[in-house]
Amino acid sequence: MESPSAQTDSWSPSNYSYHARFVSTIPQDLVSLLSPKSHERILDIGCGDGVLTFQIQQMCKECIGIDKSSRMVEAARAAGCKDVRVVDGGRLKEWAISEGFEGTFDAVFSNAALHWIKNQEAVVEGIRTCLKLGGRLVLEMGGKGNVQVIEKSMASALDKRGYNGASLSPWVFPSQETYSSLLTNASFQISSINLFPRPTKLPTDLRGWIDTFGHLYIQNLDDKEKEDVINEVIEMCKPEVYNEKDGSWTIMYVRLRVIAYLV
Repeated sequence: MESPSAQTDSWSPSNYSYHARFVSTIPQDLVSLLSPKSHERILDIGCGDGVLTFQIQQMCKECIGIDKSSRMVEAARAAGCKDVRVVDGGRLKEWAISEGFEGTFDAVFSNAALHWIKNQEAVVEGIRTCLKLGGRLVLEMGGKGNVQVIEKSMASALDKRGYNGASLSPWVFPSQETYSSLLTNASFQISSINLFPRPTKLPTDLRGWIDTFGHLYIQNLDDKEKEDVINEVIEMCKPEVYNEKDGSWTIMYVRLRVIAYLV
């Protein structure tokens, strides 16, 4: 299996911490829903810089955090996480088999990560491989309609320059119905699944958000083209996300939250 660390890693832990700390601070109740037990082994998919992973590790017997970005994994280790590894979540089943983790986890947790994996069937199959029978999945990810104004603006700006903007999107934002079917077909019993809006006021501005999360859209463009696209996207989004009164930027996040059990 090719190591994700050998691939281009454009993630910036410093950008993430400065522009997007809300990703780990807003959904604190997700860890409460996970409710880690002292005897449990838990897998955290898309651990990022390890803020939530570290919390979970203090509450259970063992928590392994995985992330495709070697830079984010290094940041998680620097933050005190005990066991974090560079793993591509889209190849989770292959990793679990090669490392002897088939059916060994009591729970799988993921926050704001699974929508970065294009092959949703593969990651759900990987989760099923990792879980014990009766084990639980607790996750939150972007759902249908998430950051829609940015996604449409980015596609439009890229289309104008001869690219297929929609095809360059790094995200998959499933509907509640689509994800329910995906889990049910993979032998999960859904305890709860909810799609809900979460308007999110940015700690900095839209450029900072794009630098942090939108970089994969434009990673293959030259510097001038990148700058032109970013400026155009900001102008297109401004009427919907910018508040002239206080100079703040608010993005409409839509989250898909799931609790399910392997049966």
